[in-house]
Amino acid sequence: MEKIRKRLLEKGWKKKDIECAIRIISHAKKHKHPKIKLLDKAIYWISLVVAIAGNFIISIALMPFLLALSGMRFFLFVIALGISFGLLFELLVRGIEGLKAKHHLFLGITIPIVALVNFVIISDNLKKLTGIESSHDTILVGAVYSISFILPYIAYNIFLRILFRL
Repeated sequence: MEKIRKRLLEKGWKKKDIECAIRIISHAKKHKHPKIKLLDKAIYWISLVVAIAGNFIISIALMPFLLALSGMRFFLFVIALGISFGLLFELLVRGIEGLKAKHHLFLGITIPIVALVNFVIISDNLKKLTGIESSHDTILVGAVYSISFILPYIAYNIFLRILFRL
């Protein structure tokens, strides 16, 4: 609540109005319906599952490109795909109310690691299924994708929040 109080003071609100707003917000949080509280928790886990499933699908979708493209074109494609999906993920996570620092840290570490593991597992199975081996190092490609994926999240949570006090 102190964050809200400080932001409202910076925006020029009167202390009386700030206290009234804080009381209303506190009252609303205390009297939330239990099903709404459950839904708030479920949204976090659902977004985690969606991000993992999305990364799995992207890992599969990258396989033909892994075989067809080479060099910088392939890595630019992987970076663009990672940043695009990372932006979608960041917007999804930003919209979830009540996430604490531990939630952000968990998401920021877990999702890129899962993306890397997904990519390595799928590319190894591609070799077994097709018999065609890619010229790319799968761990490097997975790492480039994972870093690209997490860049929008880091940009918002570290740089933009600090610079613009969001």
